[in-house]
Amino acid sequence: MRAPPGRRGLVAAGACALLLAAFLLLGSLLVTTPLAPYLLPPLALSLPCLPKVTAPSGSGYGAAPGVAELAEAAVTYATSETVPQQSPEEISLSLAVLRRRAPLRLLVFGLGHDSRLWHALNPVGVTVFLEEDPAWYREVRAQSPFLRAHLVAYRTRLDQADRLMATYRRHPACLPSTATGSGGGGGDGSNATGLLRVRGNWACPLALHNLPPEVYETEWDMFMIDAPKGYFAAAPGRMAAIWTAAAMARARRGEGDTDVFLHDVDRRVERMFAEEFLCEKFRVGGTGRLWHFSIPPVSRRGNATATAGDRRPFC
Repeated sequence: MRAPPGRRGLVAAGACALLLAAFLLLGSLLVTTPLAPYLLPPLALSLPCLPKVTAPSGSGYGAAPGVAELAEAAVTYATSETVPQQSPEEISLSLAVLRRRAPLRLLVFGLGHDSRLWHALNPVGVTVFLEEDPAWYREVRAQSPFLRAHLVAYRTRLDQADRLMATYRRHPACLPSTATGSGGGGGDGSNATGLLRVRGNWACPLALHNLPPEVYETEWDMFMIDAPKGYFAAAPGRMAAIWTAAAMARARRGEGDTDVFLHDVDRRVERMFAEEFLCEKFRVGGTGRLWHFSIPPVSRRGNATATAGDRRPFC
């Protein structure tokens, strides 16, 4: 049987108890008494050291590329009651790709309340916007003149969507050459490698054939299709935007696949054209009303390229 503690042990135990009581009392004073401001500075010694500032004073945001855009976007959304068109979960899905691939070349169909955000999230990259509504284009450009945006025209109408889907295969210019049996390119918009010509391809009613030259001359790493309007009969719909993004993704020559994000997939036309041209087998994610596709170029598909008998030539 162990002997009872001696006097020294009792003194040590009492000292520990007093120390604990003092610590608890000090914690309560920090929160409940006017002495808090005087007691906090000694505790600040436990904080990590301040980071070193390497840039000279007065350098501004220019010392860190992209920070100015992020700051402006943060102020805009923190002080505005207008929120972006996409939910936080949907934005996070795209942000994951931007974090991994930035800086990248991003083509956004549509100007909106979130345009500053996409511009800011791609620092040192290239972000271009395509907008079809002249009045809305002028309004957004007036608020954000630093955005690189173009006013474009569409040939399609939403009420033509079913007819376009049913008849596009009758237009060789709308199909990969391997799906039509065509041996060469020329004026039909396709060539022997299965690629599709978009620029000047007026023969395909789904091709955005008259966009600004820089759109065709840039190999885009990511597409965000959140326009044009697609909720009333006379609206352009997103049929041509989806076909054009798919055609450009197929033609990629650089490393990696092309990330395509399509919003409003709760609507029938968006889903129908996405399944036909962006392909279910290339869909890698989605949340809410947003789908994410990762489309490999034709050059890396090998024997998986569509043939004349395939139900969906793009897939």
